[in-house]
Amino acid sequence: MYQQVFVGVDGSPCSDLAVDAALAFASAAGTGRCTGCHVYAARMHRQRFEDMEPGLPERYREEERLGPLRATHDDLISGGMALISDAYLAPPAAKAAARGVPFEPVTAEGRGYVEFLRLIRERRPDLTVLGATGHGQTPEIPLGSLAERVLLYAREGDLLLVRRPWNLKNRPVVVGVDGSDASYAALHRAATIAAAFDAPLEAVAVYDPFFHAGVFPVIADALPEDAQRRFNFPAQERLHDEIIDRGLEHLYRRNLERGAALARTLGARVHTAVVAGRVCPQVHHYAAARGAGLLVLGRYGLHREEASLVGSNALNLARMSTTNVLVVAPPAGPIAVPDLPIDAIPWTPEAEALLSRVPPFARGAARTAIEEHARARGLSRITESAVQDAARRFGMGGG
Repeated sequence: MYQQVFVGVDGSPCSDLAVDAALAFASAAGTGRCTGCHVYAARMHRQRFEDMEPGLPERYREEERLGPLRATHDDLISGGMALISDAYLAPPAAKAAARGVPFEPVTAEGRGYVEFLRLIRERRPDLTVLGATGHGQTPEIPLGSLAERVLLYAREGDLLLVRRPWNLKNRPVVVGVDGSDASYAALHRAATIAAAFDAPLEAVAVYDPFFHAGVFPVIADALPEDAQRRFNFPAQERLHDEIIDRGLEHLYRRNLERGAALARTLGARVHTAVVAGRVCPQVHHYAAARGAGLLVLGRYGLHREEASLVGSNALNLARMSTTNVLVVAPPAGPIAVPDLPIDAIPWTPEAEALLSRVPPFARGAARTAIEEHARARGLSRITESAVQDAARRFGMGGG
């Protein structure tokens, strides 16, 4: 569980909920500590005052009058902001004392997200907790600018974005699993949290069998007739409809089962579900339908690029989710996930040669589907005729 928890405080409703969640985590750790931070922008107000000076009545634009006005403004803003910071941080300090959680109040002057990122990088907390929105909350903006910037740029530790009161009683912790190390790290964290708060644990995997069905007609329309014949669109569509999509489901189900085995090694009981559709909306709807108290996601997915700040599904779910979202930092190294028992089935060179005709991006899923078909027929190895039989079975002709 988290030992060092860093929470943003600004007096907004979501900030108050974030404080409660942060203290719950620090308390659950037994030896956890909490830092509460408020950032105020006195210099921004000073700059705005200077920007407005040309519009003041003429008698106030004289330097001998502007000087005292500037000094008075600076004193009021700086002193007032400091008082506001103390007022914001006093209630969290009192709540922490009541829980027996060590609490450190911190204030900083500057742009909110800049100072938050600086402090997170300096202090390197295990968990940062922020309200999903601040004082500027509107229905059209479901994720505040500070929360989104911290999500994008803070890579130290995990990040919890809070929208709802912290309550996991009879409400599941839902975690997305796609077979990546980052998703298994998220599952590991979700299992630990579920155990600490005595909450149900549910893991969901989503695969998309509909994407190519929508893309193929678009590609076909864009290519000239001779190129369409060379590409053999009908055969490619059958390949995806009957082999690759089925193989994808099998692959995601197997990755999810490995994740469930990992959760069981941690003493967790986990319910699993495999869902077809687009990842982001399906995970969102699943968590909402299950009444999740927490949605846990890996920062990245299977297709991470080095240039990526955060995975697109994690980012979109952080924006659209109606529950609290925990984005888990990627693991430092590979996650030790149990292998499931499976009878290896060898391929002959001739069978491998036929498989090589499948586009590289789809070859793994096709292999899985053909092996599943061969096992169902009781075959001990994959031969050229076995591949051809699977191809005929799935409407691909004789290979």
